[in-house]
Amino acid sequence: MVYSTVFSEEGLEELRRIITVRDDTGEEFEALPPDTDDATIDRLAERILPAVLRMREEHPRSNGPVADSPRGAELAGNAMAHAAAEFYNPAQLRVLRRLHHLLDQATDPHDDPPGHGAVHDSAPDVRLREE
Repeated sequence: MVYSTVFSEEGLEELRRIITVRDDTGEEFEALPPDTDDATIDRLAERILPAVLRMREEHPRSNGPVADSPRGAELAGNAMAHAAAEFYNPAQLRVLRRLHHLLDQATDPHDDPPGHGAVHDSAPDVRLREE
C-alpha cells in the first residue's frame, strides 16, 4: 500500500481514523462511471465538500498529510498522485480536481463561492492530472 510508504506513523494513524467515517457520497464516488457528465461531477464534488471541510477542521493534519513524510513531502505527494491516477477512473479524478478547486474557493475569500465557475479538466491541481 502506498500510504504506508509515504506517511509518517502519526500520519498513517490519522488517516486510519479519518477513513472510518463513511457516508453515501463515498459509495457514490466509488460507483461513479468513467464517462460521468460534468453536471454530475459538479453535484457530487459539492456534496462531498462539507464533509471534507469538517474533516479538515476535526483533523488538521489532513490539510498537509505528507508534510512529515519520511520520504519527503514532494516525493510523497508525487507517489500519492500516481497512485490516485492508477486507482481512480477519469470521472473520479475529475471529482477530485473539482473538489480541490472548491476547497481552494472555500479557503480563499477572494474567489467565487462554491457552485460558480465550474472547473473540470483544467483544474489547477497538477497532482491529480491524468497522464
